[in-house]
Amino acid sequence: MNFHLSGCSNWIFLDLDDTLWDFAGNSLLSLHHVYDLFSIFKQEYPSRDEFIDVYHQHNSALWTDYAKGNVSADFLKTERWRRTLFPDSDLQDTPPICSEINTKYLSRLASLPNAVAGAHDLLTALSDHFLIGVISNGFADTQYRKLDNSGLWRFVTRMIISDEIGIQKPDRRLFDYAIRETGATGRPIMIGDNPDTDIMGALKAGWEAIWFNPQRRQSPFTPETLASLGIDPHLYIGETDNLHDVLRLLSERSAIK
Repeated sequence: MNFHLSGCSNWIFLDLDDTLWDFAGNSLLSLHHVYDLFSIFKQEYPSRDEFIDVYHQHNSALWTDYAKGNVSADFLKTERWRRTLFPDSDLQDTPPICSEINTKYLSRLASLPNAVAGAHDLLTALSDHFLIGVISNGFADTQYRKLDNSGLWRFVTRMIISDEIGIQKPDRRLFDYAIRETGATGRPIMIGDNPDTDIMGALKAGWEAIWFNPQRRQSPFTPETLASLGIDPHLYIGETDNLHDVLRLLSERSAIK
């Protein structure tokens, strides 16, 4: 596919987890690993699926709080296991095993290589036209290892991780920081799977954005909704449920300009 990119930014940015790297699949494998490794899980949850459901409920709530700046990364790492295994324990007296479980979980998680379908092909095509950056709300050490073990590092010029600077998406300051750190010119483009942190965060920062929507959720990015928020609707390039289609959206966007 040919691009017509005159006047475009020299950088394109992507989210990592569940946009390029298969967090959902790799996390499931890692949860299976710790369930089998620590006998305490079987004592509390005879069903592995029940354990995973409860864990996801607590983990999702804590990540929402983390994105809002309400809790620290260190708190999140152990609290998700305390709530899952010791819901009646004192918050100030988290059992040491929670930290041990978290270490094993993150170590296993970061070692897994599985990328989202089409990620390598997309980055290969984009690298002919852009410098590629990653903007992630994940934990720094884990994110670098994911990039390395998946082979995605070959395409990425710069990774901006909230954990390293103390600001999470969708805070505009993180997007402004990415521009300063990379020297990106023109109007940067953001591609991500999270409509709130990736897409709305980028749009409110004045960036263009493509929503990777493999679950085919209803789009909140109608022209009327964006305009009501003071966002130029033309900044929203569109959405797709597969990464291969990103190239089409970029090509159409460039032809219109």
